[in-house]
Amino acid sequence: MIDDFLDRLNSNQRAAALWDEGPLLVLAGPGSGKTATLTTRVARLVRNSESESFRILCLTFTRKAAAEMRERLLAMCPTSGGRVQLTTFHSFGTDILRQHGSHFGLSPNFEIIEDPERVRAVRDLLAVAPSFYTKILSAEKALAALDHLFQRGIEDADIPKLMHDPDAAAQLRRLFADYKQFLKTENCVDYGAILYFCEELLRTRPRLAKQLRTVYKYVCVDEFQDTNPVQYRLLRALAPERDANLFIVGDDDQVIYQWNGASPSRVNELANHYDLTSIQLPENYRCPPDVVQLANSLIQHNSDRSPGKRPLTPMKPPTTRGNVINVIATSTEEDEARTVAQHIARRLQTGSTPRDIAVLARNSRLLMRVQRALGSVNVKAHIQQRKSQFESGPMRFIVSCLKLAAVRSDEELVSNVTKALSDSIDTEIGTGEVIALASQANGDHLLALSTLATENSGRVPLELCDAIGSLAAGSFEEFLRRGFKYFDDREQKSPDGTEQFTEYPSERQVWRAVINELGGESEAYAMTLSQFLQELTLANKTPEPPSDAVRCLTVHASKGMEFGHVYLVGLAEDQLPSFQAIKAGDTSREMQEERRNCFVAVTRTLQTLTMSYAAKYNGWSKMPSRFLSEMGLDLI
Repeated sequence: MIDDFLDRLNSNQRAAALWDEGPLLVLAGPGSGKTATLTTRVARLVRNSESESFRILCLTFTRKAAAEMRERLLAMCPTSGGRVQLTTFHSFGTDILRQHGSHFGLSPNFEIIEDPERVRAVRDLLAVAPSFYTKILSAEKALAALDHLFQRGIEDADIPKLMHDPDAAAQLRRLFADYKQFLKTENCVDYGAILYFCEELLRTRPRLAKQLRTVYKYVCVDEFQDTNPVQYRLLRALAPERDANLFIVGDDDQVIYQWNGASPSRVNELANHYDLTSIQLPENYRCPPDVVQLANSLIQHNSDRSPGKRPLTPMKPPTTRGNVINVIATSTEEDEARTVAQHIARRLQTGSTPRDIAVLARNSRLLMRVQRALGSVNVKAHIQQRKSQFESGPMRFIVSCLKLAAVRSDEELVSNVTKALSDSIDTEIGTGEVIALASQANGDHLLALSTLATENSGRVPLELCDAIGSLAAGSFEEFLRRGFKYFDDREQKSPDGTEQFTEYPSERQVWRAVINELGGESEAYAMTLSQFLQELTLANKTPEPPSDAVRCLTVHASKGMEFGHVYLVGLAEDQLPSFQAIKAGDTSREMQEERRNCFVAVTRTLQTLTMSYAAKYNGWSKMPSRFLSEMGLDLI
C-alpha cells in the first residue's frame, strides 16, 4: 500500500520520502504536497521497522493539522497509531511536564491558566512592591513583556542585555522570576511557560533528554519556518547531534509571524547546528500558472531567502476560461469594498458557492468594510475571529463543572458554575448556598452543588442533576454524556432558544472537533480529568465559518488554507505594505515580511486571483502597492 503512495509522488517528493538517516531540510513551497511527502516518509519508516519499538515524533503547529496528518498516516499504515506521536509543540511540552515536571515542583495535574488568571497573578505580584515597580505601567503591559521572554527563551540573567534602562531591566527581571515561581508554587502554567519550562527541564536534566532521544529515534517538524526561539531550543534539546535523524519541512518564503518570534534566519541556523542536506519541492499543484508567475516575480525581491532557492514550478495546466488575474482600481476604500462585493455577487450568480470564495486583507478593518458591502448586495459574509474560551451558557457550565471537579475547593469556580447554570436553565442556585453547604462537606463544593441541585430538582432538570451527580462520583465521561444530551435535546426542541444558546450549536461543533483531534471519545475520555482539561485549554475554540457565507480573513489567518477564488483587498502603500514597513525601508526585515505576507496571500489561489486598491484611504491619497509592480502587473 505504501508503495502505491510512493508511486504518486514526483521525483523530489519521492527523494524526501525515501530519506532514512541524518538531518534533512525539505524546502517546500506553497501547494507542493509537503504533507503527502511527510506522511509517506513516516509510514515507510514504520513499515520498515515493524519488529522495533522506537517511536517517531512529528511536531506541527495546530491540532487540526496534526489530526489531518494522523488520518492520512493511518490510511497509509494502520499499525502506525502506537508508533507515531503526531502532536503540536505545546501538547508535546505539556506531556513532558506531566511526566517530569516534578523535577521543579509541578505535579501532573497542573492547571493551564488563561488571560484573566494571568492578569490577576501579575497584578498581585506588582502590588507586593509598588514602590519598586515604578517602570511597569500595567499588568497587561507587563504580561506582554513576559510573553516576549517566554517565546524567546530568555533567561533571567540575560534580561539586562535586552534593555537600555537598568531600572526597567531590574524590575522586569524580578517580575519574571517571581511570576515563574508563582506558576510553580500554584501548580500551574500559562501558554508561554509550557515550552519555556519544558526546554529548561531538558536542558538542565540531560539524562532525561537522552532518554527521550532513545524513545524518539526520528523527529519530524512541519511548518518549521513558524518556530520561535524557544521552540527551536526545545528541538535542539531533543536532537542535539549534528547527524540527528531530524526531518524538517518548511519554507522561508512563508515566514509571516516575526512578531511572534519566527524568523527566516531560523532555516539558516539549521545549517550551523546540523550536517544538513536539503531537498527542494518547488512544484506547485495548487495555483494556476499565471498566479505562480506573479508569486515568483514578487518574492525574488526579498534578499533574506535561502541560497539557491528555486522558483515555483506550475503543475496545473493553463485555464482557457476567462481571466485568472484581475486588478480592480477604485477612488476610495468605500468604492473598493462596493466594487469587490458586486464582483463576488456576480460570481455567485454564475455557479460559485460562498465556500469557494475568500476575501483576504492585511488588517481586519478592511475586511469589515467589505463585509458590510457584501451585506448590502445580500451576500452573507463571515469574519473569522479566534476564540480561546467558550461563550454560550451550556458550554461554560460544562467546562466550569469539569474545572470544579479538578479543584473542588475553589470558590471562584463555584461562582462560574452557578452563573453558567443560571444562564442555561433560567433558574438560580446561589454561590453562597453552595459554599455554605460545602463547609459541612469537607469543603467539597462539587458535592455541595450536586446536593443542592438534587434538592432543587423541581427547578434544576433531572438530567442535569444526574450529570452533576456522576461528576461528583468521579465519572467526567458520564457527566459529559448526560450533560450534552440534555443541552442537545433542548436546543433541538427550541432551535431559536435564548440568547445564551445562540452560540451553542457552533460551539458544540467545536467540541466535537476537539474530541476528534484528541483521537475520538475513546481516547479523549480515557485521559485523566486533569490531562483532559489541559488538552481542552490548549484547543482552539474558534468555530468553523457558516457554509453559506463568504469567508473574510486576514492574511495571517489564511495561512495553510486554499480557496477557489481569492480577493486580496487593500493593495496600496501604507496598507500592504504597512506604514511601519515603509518607514523601516525597502530592504528592512519589516518590508520583507510584508512581501511574504503578499506572497502567502496570492498563493492561496486555486482558480482566480482578484487584487484591488483605492486611490484614497481614510481621506488620504495612496499610491498602488509596490508589490503590484513587483509582480509584473502594468497598472497604466
